[in-house]
Amino acid sequence: MKRILLLLLVLWCGWAQVSAQTVGLVLSGGGAKGIAHIGIIKALEENNVPIDYVAGTSMGAIVGAWYAMGYTPDDMLNLILSDDFSLWSRGIFDERYVYYFKKPDPSPEMVNFNIALQDSSKFETHFLPNSLINPFPMNYAFMSLFAPYTAQCDGNFDKLFIPFRAVASDVYHKRELVLRDGDLGDAVRASMSFPFVFKPIEIDSVLVYDGGIYNNFPVDVMKNDFNPDVIIGSIVAAKIDKPKEDDLINQIENMVMQKSDYTLDPEDGILMRFDLSDVGLLDFPKARQIAKIGYDYAMELMDSIKSRIPRELSQETRQLQRMVFKSQTPDLVFNSVSVEGGNHQQKEYIKRQFESDEPFTDEDAKASYYKTISDGKISDLIPHARYDKASGMFNLDIKAKVHDQLSVGMGGFISSTSSNQICIGAHYRTVSLNSLDLDLTGQIGQSYTSGILSARFDLKTAIPMYLKMQAVASKQKFYQNETLFYSDRMPSFVTQSEQYVKLRLGLPFLTSSKAVVSVGYGSMTDRYYQSNTVDFSSNEQDRSRYNLFVASMKFDRNNLNSYMYPTAGTDCSVLGLLAYGKEHFNPYNTDLQPNSTQTLSWLQLEGNIHTYIPLGNKFVLGLRGKAVVSSKGLLSNYTSTLAQAPAFTPTPHSQTIFNPAFRSTQYLAAGVIPIWKILNNLQFRNEFYLFAPFRQIYEGENYEPYYGKAFTKYHFMGESSLVLNLSFASISLYANYYDYPARNWNFGINIGLLVFSPKFLQ
Repeated sequence: MKRILLLLLVLWCGWAQVSAQTVGLVLSGGGAKGIAHIGIIKALEENNVPIDYVAGTSMGAIVGAWYAMGYTPDDMLNLILSDDFSLWSRGIFDERYVYYFKKPDPSPEMVNFNIALQDSSKFETHFLPNSLINPFPMNYAFMSLFAPYTAQCDGNFDKLFIPFRAVASDVYHKRELVLRDGDLGDAVRASMSFPFVFKPIEIDSVLVYDGGIYNNFPVDVMKNDFNPDVIIGSIVAAKIDKPKEDDLINQIENMVMQKSDYTLDPEDGILMRFDLSDVGLLDFPKARQIAKIGYDYAMELMDSIKSRIPRELSQETRQLQRMVFKSQTPDLVFNSVSVEGGNHQQKEYIKRQFESDEPFTDEDAKASYYKTISDGKISDLIPHARYDKASGMFNLDIKAKVHDQLSVGMGGFISSTSSNQICIGAHYRTVSLNSLDLDLTGQIGQSYTSGILSARFDLKTAIPMYLKMQAVASKQKFYQNETLFYSDRMPSFVTQSEQYVKLRLGLPFLTSSKAVVSVGYGSMTDRYYQSNTVDFSSNEQDRSRYNLFVASMKFDRNNLNSYMYPTAGTDCSVLGLLAYGKEHFNPYNTDLQPNSTQTLSWLQLEGNIHTYIPLGNKFVLGLRGKAVVSSKGLLSNYTSTLAQAPAFTPTPHSQTIFNPAFRSTQYLAAGVIPIWKILNNLQFRNEFYLFAPFRQIYEGENYEPYYGKAFTKYHFMGESSLVLNLSFASISLYANYYDYPARNWNFGINIGLLVFSPKFLQ
């Protein structure tokens, strides 16, 4: 009854305007510059100027669609400045929904080649992304945002709060595409798909792109479809200048954007043109400033506008009309799921991620969507919501692109130190309720060599879990010519080797965490010199070999935005490890030290926290802490004890050197990481760490190890670096300092990803 009364009231308020003057609003494209359109709409509404029709291209289509859906100017600004918009407009996954349990392990690979199993001669290179903006977050956001209004208007854009048109480009047929009906989200997505920035979508089996390619100011569409008495036109698009060498977006604009007609006959209406040359394509954080420019300019022209448009629509009447329209918008609640694409097993797998015995909400569907794509096996997942009038709920139609794939990956790390290495990997992936992942990865370099063979099986159980079998062999060398190897009875050369097999059982722990239970057997061998006064031509290394059984449980979560140089997110873990086995010590000179064997058993607990706190738009403060508690005793000699002691290595450089000062069986470590974000992917990074061993390990007579007094020794390390984070690698220039040995400064450059194989005692 309430809805009926509201509808009658609106009809009564608008009765006198049935044959009145009509006004059309035409909005050009222009990326974030198009936010100025919102300011114009705000000025028009405040001055009771009616808007009967709206047509737009690209960003103009986004603003136009929101207005046609009944959004107020304030609603639109709040949406643009929201965290959700910031994430999907930049292609960033909302970490609240990423299913950490399914995320693949870190890899040093930077380029992948997919091999189609049906045609082994076909390679698909995945070195550069298909678009600058990852499409997955936008896929779901557009469905969630626009689907209720598509349902309300029954796919007819004339039945929206304001009749609406969007313009896209059909580059195959070389023509503009005027979108009058269908899925509202698809229409807007098509109109704004700027080539190489946003991934295009298919409409009627044809890829469609940004409407600005053929018609960036659709006055003709407004005339042909609505023929209003007066047109208000807003042009925010910049004049396309000659391509600039250092501006990729400008080069793309020159290649793909055709000349548009930006004229409006004065007899047809009023034209507003803006110079927003200082606003970039993706400068959405400047929304309020940009909207104010549009508002101020519209207010300057308001007398002229009102002289052309004497008809008025009061704010009260407009708000009442909005209330009626919004009251008829269905809530986004789903009661069924269908999947298109892939084989039967793949469809069942995807469908199971979403299915529920009860109707499920938009929030539930979003969590399932991110859960499905978290492991990176789905190449595309496009959801649509189809309204069922009988039930008043939606069916979730999912179009998936997925296939079992064999891929080859390559990557590596280039450094000014001896840590250069290359990586080659082969991977086989299946997608089903019992998915199988097979991985064979090898790294080779002067100081580090490793190989990993692993197989992961996802189990079809009530509680999701996986079994992972892993075999690892690795060798890491620490050279005498590294700056850390000075006198003071330090080990002058160390080589550490590991060979082990492990069986891991993984379970999800909430959405953002997982628990992994592991059992394994391995052999670790350390070869080293115990003195810095060694004749390398005649002396051989001493050797300590450890044969161990290990059982462990680890809880961890990690949503850091970069493996090597993060600026956002949190990495948190707790590890409990039990080890049992034997140490075999074989010295080169048995006259000084005899061969020996001893039984080892210990319990080790580790806690780690690594998090980043934003301090405005340009500054970030990182915090890092680690604690290790262990019942592990001293080993056969000083060097072997240090080599097997847990190390604190928070920076890439510290992972490649052997510094006894930052090794101990028990310790506390903490640090601060102030960062200046010069650009989104360029940072000036500073890291300062304090290391406090519970008891420092010292060397006695005949290389015997012994503990010092509790918490009497502290060590410091610091590093400053200029870092460029790319989508597939990092480049850094660094300078660092360790307080031991004395005057220990290091300078260098790193390129690539430094990712070591997992250690046995982790």
